[in-house]
Amino acid sequence: MAPLPLAAPSLQRRLHLGDADDNAAADLRDNLSGLAAGDGWLWLAGDEGRSLQRLQADASGGYGHSSRIKLADFGLAGGKAEGESDLEGLALDGDRLWLVGSHSLRRRRHDSDKGEPLALDPQRSTNAQVLGCLHLDGRGFPRIGQRLRSNTTNSGDALTAALASEPLLRPFLPIPSKDNGLDIEGITARGDRLLLGLRGPVLRGIALVVELHLAGLGEDNDSGESGDAKAHGSPLRLASHQLHFLELGGLAVRDLALLPGGNDVLILAGPTMTLAGPCLLYRWREPFRSDAPAAGAPPEITVHTPEPLLWIRDGAPGPGHNKPEGLQLERIDGHLIAWVAYDNPDPNRRRGTGCCTRLDGFLLPEALG
Repeated sequence: MAPLPLAAPSLQRRLHLGDADDNAAADLRDNLSGLAAGDGWLWLAGDEGRSLQRLQADASGGYGHSSRIKLADFGLAGGKAEGESDLEGLALDGDRLWLVGSHSLRRRRHDSDKGEPLALDPQRSTNAQVLGCLHLDGRGFPRIGQRLRSNTTNSGDALTAALASEPLLRPFLPIPSKDNGLDIEGITARGDRLLLGLRGPVLRGIALVVELHLAGLGEDNDSGESGDAKAHGSPLRLASHQLHFLELGGLAVRDLALLPGGNDVLILAGPTMTLAGPCLLYRWREPFRSDAPAAGAPPEITVHTPEPLLWIRDGAPGPGHNKPEGLQLERIDGHLIAWVAYDNPDPNRRRGTGCCTRLDGFLLPEALG
């Protein structure tokens, strides 16, 4: 296949996150990591907080009128109350909004003023162990949250235990994310099955996706508690899991999105760790076509080769602005648009009144529509 030309966005979408002096909105703008949209609402997640931001579509084609949803109110905040949940992905499937934390260890920066430079940050790592969903009502408001069962003996959850059972992944769990350790960044869902994309590890140039089959979706809280506890649904259970192996030209998964009305998944792929590098969109055909993974199934390594669709970032070394982090798909007037959200937006992307950022919209090939 001939090399793809560098694509230019066809559209931009302005997001008004809050007032100019809103520190929480500025933190989200600068650390945007996941997005999901439906029914006139846009949900955003960042890797520096313990809440989601919900924006409403406005007459200009953008989103504003923001409100925050505290994850602790729905039993979806991990770790200590003063820490950060390190959310890395959102996915909307019907009336369920899924979210996932990185499940990674974090090493402080070399110039950290919040602890010993280059040392591990245990508090941040504990809070990253979260996977769950918000059940939304008919108006798009969250009514109850369900979370994958936590491990009562340590800081992990059922997902952490499942990954530790995989010989190929086990050595990477005690390694920080920015050292090519475990780092979950993408999520998409269909029913009781999830796909989780890994930014790390990348194994000899092969990217990894973890497929989960969950049990307990929609079960009521049977604890008998009242008041705010009613917003905490029964824990989800991990019925089974399996690994998928993808050839993405040495890149890692940064986000996943299910094709609207279809069976294919689009992959936002980019460099692992802190490397500068290209970012591309790939098409992975029908990853949910097979039956859900069986518990205790023997490991099998089949490398899938998704189709490259668009080259959206050249990856040349620079100041580190506009790093693609989130992917959302939308049909507009018969055309399929891939909306890409960026971490650390440059000043041009932040221009406007109040605290703002902008998504880029890339027109996808007609064959996908």
